[in-house]
Amino acid sequence: MTWEERFLKSLDSPDIQAMLNILEGLSTSHGSTPTQVIKNKALKMLQTKYKGLPIDLYKTGIGLANSSSVVGEELGAILIAQNYHINPKEVTEVLYSLADSTNWEVREWVASACSIVLNNYFDQFYSILLDWTASPSPNVRRAVAVAVKYSGKSKEDNKAEQLLDLIEPLLFDPDPYVKKNLGAFAIGDGLLRYFPSHVIDRIKTWIKIDNEHVRWNIAKIFTSAEGTKYVEQLKKEVIAVLISDQRSTVKRAVKSMENNIKKRRPDVSIS
Repeated sequence: MTWEERFLKSLDSPDIQAMLNILEGLSTSHGSTPTQVIKNKALKMLQTKYKGLPIDLYKTGIGLANSSSVVGEELGAILIAQNYHINPKEVTEVLYSLADSTNWEVREWVASACSIVLNNYFDQFYSILLDWTASPSPNVRRAVAVAVKYSGKSKEDNKAEQLLDLIEPLLFDPDPYVKKNLGAFAIGDGLLRYFPSHVIDRIKTWIKIDNEHVRWNIAKIFTSAEGTKYVEQLKKEVIAVLISDQRSTVKRAVKSMENNIKKRRPDVSIS
């Protein structure tokens, strides 16, 4: 009997532990979970099995999310996010807890789950994520940045300004984990790609903020492939300000910016 056949059989009860035993038995030698292909297939099987039965799918998702199993938490996060309307309070609490997981893979899946909720229940979940930007956990704050990037993929222009407002508080965040996922990743490789005019206008506003972490994030935007496209356009108004900032934190980011621009855009001079 294939793992798929055994997994489908476990869904009849449903038997959470049986599901987990099957999936955990497929974990790769270098990781604690099965491959992405297997996890995506298991997720699809769950969604198909309980199609038209959102309550059952939600209960199974909660069972997986609270299982203390890495693969269970990953799949469960997505399932409960897709059925957020059934119990918004419980979903919010579970996602918040999982966003602070010690396992980086779980944190990635939860960021995706948060983007699903934000996309489908924007007005309701937006204020919650805004509160999360002030969480004492850098893992939770970082989840907001990544969720915003993923949500931006919808390219819904009417949401651009609110998404920028949502991550703006994180520009001041001194935590390395948050910073690593903000300037170059969530903004440069994300929102700038999806909403260029909105982000460029916002960068012109942000550069006037005399804060080393804000300036660090702005410089990091230009280390992304997307960011380098706008170097010439923002050379005088933004790049020049970054280069003139003598604070060590900013100078390190500017050095990284300069190296990336030289590598990606050797035809452009920023001096």
